[in-house]
Amino acid sequence: MADETVIDDALRERAHAESARASARAGVEVRELTTTREFDLARLVWDTAWPQPQGGTEMTAHLIRALHHSGAYVSGAYVGDEIVGACLAFVGRGQEPDGSWHTHLHSHVAAAMPGRTDRGLGTALKVHQRAWALDQDIDRIEWTFDPLVRRNARLNLIKLGGTAVRYFIDFYGAMEDGLNAGDESDRFILRWDITSDRVAEALGGGSEVPSRASLVAMGAAVAVGVDADGAPVSNDVDGPVRLVALPEDVVALRGSDPALARRWRQAVRAAVAPVVSGGGRAVSLTVEGDYVLEVGS
Repeated sequence: MADETVIDDALRERAHAESARASARAGVEVRELTTTREFDLARLVWDTAWPQPQGGTEMTAHLIRALHHSGAYVSGAYVGDEIVGACLAFVGRGQEPDGSWHTHLHSHVAAAMPGRTDRGLGTALKVHQRAWALDQDIDRIEWTFDPLVRRNARLNLIKLGGTAVRYFIDFYGAMEDGLNAGDESDRFILRWDITSDRVAEALGGGSEVPSRASLVAMGAAVAVGVDADGAPVSNDVDGPVRLVALPEDVVALRGSDPALARRWRQAVRAAVAPVVSGGGRAVSLTVEGDYVLEVGS
């Protein structure tokens, strides 16, 4: 990273202060979880967010215990004695373009209880996770997210300052939970270089959110637009910056019009996957909800 900062005590102190501020804004206390009882509460959060068929569970208690024993990060967000959010991450390695390997924290699952989303809770969980990672001398966190879920894209790219650097088609295979059933599990890999200037600026509230019109005026090409009926419109475009529209709420759309949800999946995949596979990345989201793609050189 060209703007990489050395991990030292000053950076760690700033990270913990940022975590405390993010938790205060969200009205929660985020803390590490260490006991079987706490792990069961985290499972409750995840299984409520992603209800499994026939009473299944997102993560078994034995697996959480083994991961935590092996150095994984498990946290919960509380309001008083009530858990309202939870996150789990484990250490992984990813290969760089030059063939070298980079150690990172892979954030596998994070969720909030119903009624607690869009209140800064996701930011609070992630910023706490960042402080924990820096304490372990880890400078990067990665996780997957559904490219069609606009609110997650806004959190990841704008509020946190991450970049989407890889695109996987049907990454998890068939998923039967209440949010994903009936759709393919395409996923972005979000890279969060937590010592970078980009991340520091985003966490300080300095990330600019561009408008579609301003980017088009500067030469951005609209690879996927949206028509008056809310359907995707794909265009054959060229150029170093491309805009890809997203549905307003794909989770609701899967229930009300699954065929249209599948059309959005195919349109976004066709526009994004080749760009990212060629070294491009998604760096922002417009005010209207379009990905801003930078084409690789």
